[in-house]
Amino acid sequence: MRRTILYALTALTAWGLFWGCSEESGTESKSQKPKSLAVAQKVRIKFTEAGKLQAILYADRVVDYDSLTWGWNLKADFFADDDTIPDGGMTADSGYVRQDRRGRRMVSVFGNVHLISPDSTELFADSLRWNPKYQQIESNSQVKIVRGQDVIEGTGFVSDPNFKHIRVLNVRGRMKKL
Repeated sequence: MRRTILYALTALTAWGLFWGCSEESGTESKSQKPKSLAVAQKVRIKFTEAGKLQAILYADRVVDYDSLTWGWNLKADFFADDDTIPDGGMTADSGYVRQDRRGRRMVSVFGNVHLISPDSTELFADSLRWNPKYQQIESNSQVKIVRGQDVIEGTGFVSDPNFKHIRVLNVRGRMKKL
């Protein structure tokens, strides 16, 4: 499970790294609206480790600004055991990667976020973000976690990348097995 979440976050971070490089322009615009530096359509990025496929990130559209990279209609497939059958995945309507002053990449995804881990645990949320300072997945939105027949819902969420220490704030739910 930890690898799956880390691959999801790595995929999104790498997506930001891939599109986050730019050259400095010698002219400054008088407009306050940032201008895009690069635009890509139908993006597909494969992530491997020691020659083994770990994740594939898909985005319908990616736009790169100075320190912010946006993507739309995001999908990530995660591979743990087999290079041909995904073990988990994530979808989101949109997301961005932003680099802070210390060089840490903050990843946020929005809209119909759905994450599936290899053990079939599912997370549904309106938004999620990776906090590199605390190495945590966080959300202030409505979340729903489904593991087997157990369902926990609430507003606000914090978890380690393994989904071993999950904390849902303002929680409500039902558990079938005690």
